[in-house]
Amino acid sequence: MTPSQVRAELLGEHFELRRLIEETRAILRNGKDLESSDVEAVHKLASALLAHSQHEEAALRVLLPAVKNRTHPDAVMDEHHAAEHAKLVAVLNSAVETTDTFAVHARVGAVLDDLEAHMTYEEVVLLGEDLLGE
Repeated sequence: MTPSQVRAELLGEHFELRRLIEETRAILRNGKDLESSDVEAVHKLASALLAHSQHEEAALRVLLPAVKNRTHPDAVMDEHHAAEHAKLVAVLNSAVETTDTFAVHARVGAVLDDLEAHMTYEEVVLLGEDLLGE
């Protein structure tokens, strides 16, 4: 795959994650206890994030070494980055297991904010057209 194709795929996954984030925010806005379908929606977001994280890390480890003037991929796609993704997935999955509605809404909402900020950072630092050497 070309850098443009990889970039388009990963940005498409970000778009889908943002759609799932908005669905989850809509669930949280109702302020009610989460029903089983709501919990499933949060788990769906967590699963999509996990799949994206694995794809992104594998794709960029292959792509970044070929891009001139780029930092070595291990400096960007390091253990900290993988751990950050894993933490977001784990918190999403565990947050809906409590019966305290306020805590669920607060924890999930905070993760959604962190996830959006993380994706925005990736789009600038990892996935910018100028950064992929095209």
